Amino acid sequence: MSEKNNFIYKKSDSLKRCCIFLMLTFSFFISNSQDIHFSQFLKSPLNLNPAYTGYFDGDYRFGGNHRNQWKSVTVPYKTFSGYFDMNKAVPNSDKARIGTGIIFNTDKAGDSEYSITEAGISPSFITAIGNDSMHFVSTGIQISYHQQSINVNKLTFDNQFNGDIYDPSLPSNEVFVNSKLTFIDFSLGASYLFRSSEQFSIGGGVGLFHLFEPSLNFFNVKDSAGNDISDSKVKRKASADVRSNIGLTENIFLQPALLFSTQHKFSELNLGANLKFLLNHKPGRIINLYAGMFLRTKDALIPVIGLDYNELNIGVSYDINTSDLNRASNRRGGYEISLTYIIKKVKPSGIHPPCPVY
Repeated sequence: MSEKNNFIYKKSDSLKRCCIFLMLTFSFFISNSQDIHFSQFLKSPLNLNPAYTGYFDGDYRFGGNHRNQWKSVTVPYKTFSGYFDMNKAVPNSDKARIGTGIIFNTDKAGDSEYSITEAGISPSFITAIGNDSMHFVSTGIQISYHQQSINVNKLTFDNQFNGDIYDPSLPSNEVFVNSKLTFIDFSLGASYLFRSSEQFSIGGGVGLFHLFEPSLNFFNVKDSAGNDISDSKVKRKASADVRSNIGLTENIFLQPALLFSTQHKFSELNLGANLKFLLNHKPGRIINLYAGMFLRTKDALIPVIGLDYNELNIGVSYDINTSDLNRASNRRGGYEISLTYIIKKVKPSGIHPPCPVY
């Protein structure tokens, strides 16, 4: 290859790398302006809405979600969430139940190893309205401890370019006052469910997260007079979801769902539906199969499959990237796995908690 052609090749390759870097940077800021999120959002109820704590037909529930994203493009973003919740009857009441739960989240993203660790507790109050067990309302709050950190040694800056090459021995001239931050966070939510029969139910909820917008400053930003003007915060987030369970036949159910969330300047809309097939009704050998498709607008198309075996549910989904980032990702977003296990005892007469959609 001639020197001229070699120069053109290197310039083209550098331009390509620059474009990919810019798209990844844009994607990083969008994703990190928002909270941890899952494509199978109904399988992560305590992240979805504190009011869904204890909001299931059973006594004890264990769940976990794992997400691996952007492995085809850069250092993958890895997210894990685990939770446990339960519900107990309110003494001397045949309509109300108290839910309690705990949740643990971890997330690590990108070259800087930007990490989020959260641990929270969620109490809720669930009650039936009327005497027919057709209407249910629930409210809940969540109090959580957050830790966020970055690995400054993995970052590079313009000031470390000496005019010819990148020189890591040069100072970055960036003043990081923290590489690790901690704060206490508060969220709350409410929900409603109408269930006329085993063949039809519809419900939804609203949630408000980061009520007091905790501070999130890793480095100092100063004005021309030298005054600190850093004002980075975890912005308040609002979300609303709707889901339904519609019997098409005795053994086939349509389960549409929608989630809309907004945080600062960013918003996200997820919508789609599953088909649920009841394959076996025999006690001790209940088998249900799920298959569906969801869309996260301007971002991803998400096929989903799932299986119930007695009280265990397994869900698998994959994000097919549809945003501008697909030039680098080749539409490969990431996979997600969910597990849910419910322990159910024989209930005394009275209120039965609402049955979960998935």
